[in-house]
Amino acid sequence: MVGRNQRREVWGLTAVQFEADIIKALQNLSNGVTDALNTGITQLGTEIAFLAVAVVLYWCLDKRYAYRFFNVYILGVAMTNFLKLGFKRERPFNAYPEIVRSIGTPETTYSFPSGHTESIASISAMLTIKYGKKHTAVPVVCAMLTVLVMLSRMYLGQHYLSDVFCGLTAGVFFAIAFNALLSLFGDKEEWFIVPNIVLTVVLISVLAGMGVLNSPSGADILKGVGAFVAFDAGYIIEKKFVGYDVAANRVWWKVALRLVIGLGVALGLQQGLKPILPQNISMLYCFLRYFLLAAWVAVAAPALFKAVKI
Repeated sequence: MVGRNQRREVWGLTAVQFEADIIKALQNLSNGVTDALNTGITQLGTEIAFLAVAVVLYWCLDKRYAYRFFNVYILGVAMTNFLKLGFKRERPFNAYPEIVRSIGTPETTYSFPSGHTESIASISAMLTIKYGKKHTAVPVVCAMLTVLVMLSRMYLGQHYLSDVFCGLTAGVFFAIAFNALLSLFGDKEEWFIVPNIVLTVVLISVLAGMGVLNSPSGADILKGVGAFVAFDAGYIIEKKFVGYDVAANRVWWKVALRLVIGLGVALGLQQGLKPILPQNISMLYCFLRYFLLAAWVAVAAPALFKAVKI
């Protein structure tokens, strides 16, 4: 057993014993019910949760803000994964196997900062910026969900306390900073495609130069930049040539039908392409798969909705 005050070097960051003890205390509550509950809660910090919020905004509420929401989120994810590659902190269940266990499927990327926490914090911050003043329940609910995801990440043995707090800080910071950046484009937000393409080329080049293009963290970045390019390009095409009017199509059954059809196809692309594309080539398995998914969300789905009048 490692002494209570002992520090252990973990891939560039020092893990303190008490952080492992916190995880151990949470895992002492482990049973079938709490394991299932935390496994479910942690999904709020995944790309599936982001996709659900993004399409509701884009297909049903406010296309322009959805565009900003999408770009802010993707930029935050990319920056978080580069931080992971920089710090290379090992997961708690690997660093302290005598204390911490992985509940559920163990993560294969690095630990610091928590990507799930950054994700839910970014989503929460963007929803609060947009709807917090008019709907006071929004920031309260978002804050509660963020805390629950943070606790779930530690309970499942995937992150230290410092990981989730830094993930929270990163998510809020990236949301505010990148939201301010996109606001500079005013009503010409589609011109963000120019720095988008430049940044995408830079990110892929850096990943290739570091030799981590096919690593787990590199793969996560490629998912983001694939969606990044396709969504922004698709947004321009939709704005110029499709022009689906969200405000004129808010009859409840039409909204429900859009979400059922749209999300069904989106999840079909996200999951259905997995057995077709080679997993060992991230540019195909990650970049291309998420490029096609985002293209559907941005332009193909709105064009279909307009064609069938829903």
